[in-house]
Amino acid sequence: MLSITVAVAGGLLGWQHWSDGTVFGPETSRNFGIVVGIEFGLAGLGAIVLALRKHKEFIAPWVAFVVGVHLFPVAVILHYPLIHAVGALVTVASLLAVPLARSRSWAISFATGLLTGPALLAGALYSLVSALTQF
Repeated sequence: MLSITVAVAGGLLGWQHWSDGTVFGPETSRNFGIVVGIEFGLAGLGAIVLALRKHKEFIAPWVAFVVGVHLFPVAVILHYPLIHAVGALVTVASLLAVPLARSRSWAISFATGLLTGPALLAGALYSLVSALTQF
């Protein structure tokens, strides 16, 4: 429920300040697009390889790992240091998901979501509070 509240509040805040400007200039947009393109390519390619090798259970932590690692250059591109912390938390969570799942007899995707979800939510919540206190 908290994640839905944060998403709705962030959406409303974005809508209210739609014309205020953006961090995305021509160079920032290009660099961001390159990083996201690489992320999608690596996540997709890894998922295909894992599926073909009959290891579908590792797709969730693989995608989480790629997302976590991609947040490091995104933090630099957007000049938003908090994203480094979120990237570190998501990357570490992706690496801990498999051993945690195996130790508890959980689905690996469950452990991945259990560990990465709070990290992403904390980053979103911090960003929302920062934006609300800025105006």
